[in-house]
Amino acid sequence: MKTFAKILGFLLMCMMIFVLVFLYATKPSSNRIGQDKLGRRTNENKDQIRKTNVFNEKEKINILVLGATSTSTLAHPDSKERGQSDTIMLVTLDNEHKKAQILSIPRDSWVQIPKVGERKINDAYSIGDVPLAVKTVENFMDTYIDHYVVVNYDMIAGLVDAMGGVDINWEHKEYHYKDDWIYPPLKIDLYPGINHLDGQGAVAYLRARKAYRDSDLGRINAQQNFLMKVFSDLKKPSTILMVPKLLDLADQYVESDMTYGEIAYLAYWGLNLERKDINTDKVMGEFEDRLQSGVEVNVIIPYRSQARKKLQDFPENLLQKDPTVTMQVYTVGK
Repeated sequence: MKTFAKILGFLLMCMMIFVLVFLYATKPSSNRIGQDKLGRRTNENKDQIRKTNVFNEKEKINILVLGATSTSTLAHPDSKERGQSDTIMLVTLDNEHKKAQILSIPRDSWVQIPKVGERKINDAYSIGDVPLAVKTVENFMDTYIDHYVVVNYDMIAGLVDAMGGVDINWEHKEYHYKDDWIYPPLKIDLYPGINHLDGQGAVAYLRARKAYRDSDLGRINAQQNFLMKVFSDLKKPSTILMVPKLLDLADQYVESDMTYGEIAYLAYWGLNLERKDINTDKVMGEFEDRLQSGVEVNVIIPYRSQARKKLQDFPENLLQKDPTVTMQVYTVGK
C-alpha cells in the first residue's frame, strides 16, 4: 500500500495519478510518505488507508514537485550528497473544473531565499532541504504550497529502462557534454534526428541546458514534453506489467508529505484526467550576470508579476486555450 502510494510522487510530474488506483492492493513498508518536514501535520494517522479529501474544502491546491539529485563526486565517490533541485514545478489542481497546471520555474531564477539572500532558486533545496525550498517558492510566487513531492532522478532512469527506452527527436545541432567531477561522470551525446535513449541517457537529456540558446528555458520545454509523452504512454493497458518495477523504484526514490488517504483521494480524482485538462507553462525572464559567493554566474531575472498572474489566471487560461500541442518526444518503448 505505502509503496504504491509513493508512485504518486513521480507520476504527479507526469500527471499520471490514475495508476495509483491499485493503492489498496498492498501494505506500506517504508517511511517516505507522510513525512512532516513542513510541520503542518495534525495527529492524523499517516498510515490511514481510507481516502481523505486532500482539497479540504479548497477549490485549488498547490503541490511543489522537485526533481533532485543525490550526487557522488570524485572527492567522495562512496557518499551521496543532497544536490540541487534541477527541476522545480508548481502543480496546481483545480477541483471545481477538474483541471491541472504545471508551472515550471527555471533553476537559474534569481530570487530571494529567506535568511540566505539572493541566489539561484535551486540552491534553496541544497541549503535547507524541502522546508526552505517550499518557503522560497511561496515567497516568490506569493502563494501557499499545500504539499510537496521530491523525486530523485534515479527514479526517471529506472522508469525509462522499464519502458524499454525513449526516442526523442533532437532538433538541434550535434551536442556532446561530459562532467568528470560527478561520479560516475555525466555524459551527454545527442545527434540531430531520432535518438533512442536508455534511462541514464534520458536523465542526461533532461539535465542538458547548455545545448539550448535559451539555456534553462530550453531545458524546461524538453522536460515538459518528455513528461507529457510519458503521461500518454503510461495510460496504456500494458503499464500494469510495469507495476512491480515501479513499486521498487518509488520505494527508493520518491518522498512526499501527503498521507496515504490523501494520495488515495488524488488517485481517484485524477483517474480520468486527459492531456487537454493539463496546462503546461513556465516562468519567463531575462538573462543577466550576477555575483554569487564571489563568483560571477549567469542567471535568469524572472518576470515575477507575470509568473504570479499565470498562477492566478488558472484554470481560466486553460478553459480558453487550444489544447493542441506539438510533442518533442515521440515514442517510448523498444
